[in-house]
Amino acid sequence: MRAFGITKIESMYEISLAEGFGPIQFGATPNEVKSAWDSDLYYEDWMGGNLENFLYFKGLLVGFRGEVEGGPTEKSHVCMFRIKTVHSLMIWGRDITQATKQELESLLTLTKMQYTVLPNGILQCANQELQFHFNESGVLDEVYFAN
Repeated sequence: MRAFGITKIESMYEISLAEGFGPIQFGATPNEVKSAWDSDLYYEDWMGGNLENFLYFKGLLVGFRGEVEGGPTEKSHVCMFRIKTVHSLMIWGRDITQATKQELESLLTLTKMQYTVLPNGILQCANQELQFHFNESGVLDEVYFAN
């Protein structure tokens, strides 16, 4: 994107099944997440309801385990992510932001991740809490992963 002669470079966020998403680590508290993501809470229709265990940002749901009192408390810790491709995404060092189902199946095979294709077209990994959701065109729309 160019504005006033300056090129804006969008951040690419790494999905790490062991560590977390971008600057947000598994095990982080709500305050650590808010500090690391540095964005206002933002609700979108795709998020659904019943979000007591989540912090929600544009294109990102961060789920928590532990104490919840109408929302995550500082005794809660990050355990899962749902991420829309409004963010530029990487996994295993590869850009998957606009990946097709076939490209992700090839990547899963290459990384020796066992998976199944669910009836709704979601790629579900067998030995890891990892799912890839696609839009009507077969292009990645959302990634879910947890530890």
